Amino acid sequence: MQNNDVLIIASGGGHTGFARAIAEYLSLSSNSYKVDFVIPENDKYSEEVLKPFSRQFYYVKKAREPNQGNIALITNLPHVLAQSLKIKKYKVVIATGSNHSLFPALAQRVKGSKLFVIESQDRIVTRGKTVSILSNFAENVFLHWQEQKGLYPKKGMVVGPIVEKPKYTPKDDGYVLVTTGTMGFKRLFDIVVSLDLGKEVVIQTGRVPPEQYAKRGVRAFSFSTELEKYISEASLVITHQGKTAMESVVMYKKPTIVVYNKDWRYAATKEDSKRYAEILGATFLDDPSQWDSVEELTEAIKKVKPPKKYEIGTPNLVKRILEELP
Repeated sequence: MQNNDVLIIASGGGHTGFARAIAEYLSLSSNSYKVDFVIPENDKYSEEVLKPFSRQFYYVKKAREPNQGNIALITNLPHVLAQSLKIKKYKVVIATGSNHSLFPALAQRVKGSKLFVIESQDRIVTRGKTVSILSNFAENVFLHWQEQKGLYPKKGMVVGPIVEKPKYTPKDDGYVLVTTGTMGFKRLFDIVVSLDLGKEVVIQTGRVPPEQYAKRGVRAFSFSTELEKYISEASLVITHQGKTAMESVVMYKKPTIVVYNKDWRYAATKEDSKRYAEILGATFLDDPSQWDSVEELTEAIKKVKPPKKYEIGTPNLVKRILEELP
């Protein structure tokens, strides 16, 4: 493989997790090969976690954040297009999803690149909008679960769950880990710290300020490159409908509770999220605003069970990519 062969569009949060997993397995398969990445402007976390596998970065502004509407998209579009068109052509481009992937991927396809797309792990009954659009121009849409095959009957390729190679040996250090991605989940955090769970609580808060929880005796932080280690040592992982639930189950076999976050207006539906939890063997809870009482969480913790077992699918994805390269 040559240095200009592969471009991965890593769109932040769980999408960056997909990008890192692919880059890691590409490196393992081809003599420490490094790829080029497109990441969101000012996404220092993505830059930090991808740096070990990166040759260079391109920066493209997010056209719309998860909590923004179409006005932001229209306002940001000229800048996003200009940045996307400046990226040189690559033989193979992998788009990890989210609206951030859309314009860089289309720009590369216009230039003649072969495009591959990853559908989100929690899209079981509905397609992601960006992935649905890009699927019309892609060679394959990579899927995590056989249950997703109906979304893309022609181009869908079930490779298995796309996660990294585990770095740690699982153990139980006796704490509950609450982690809900980049945006955070204040409603859930507030309930967790109000309860006596009988165990230490560790919260990764994302964009929610962690100080309000730290001063109540909870170990809390916004972001950490050691999040995987926290997962590997937890007794139980409480998360939202994002990629962390899959990492918790597939990589470290942790009992997991998925709490639906209704604020993700452009993400998967509640039905998608329920089906996702079922596939994982995780416990599903509705958004906290819909609970009859906070005891729903304590009851779920008492009844939690070991999850289902899966083999990591990232090597199957990498094998397909290598078929396109000399």
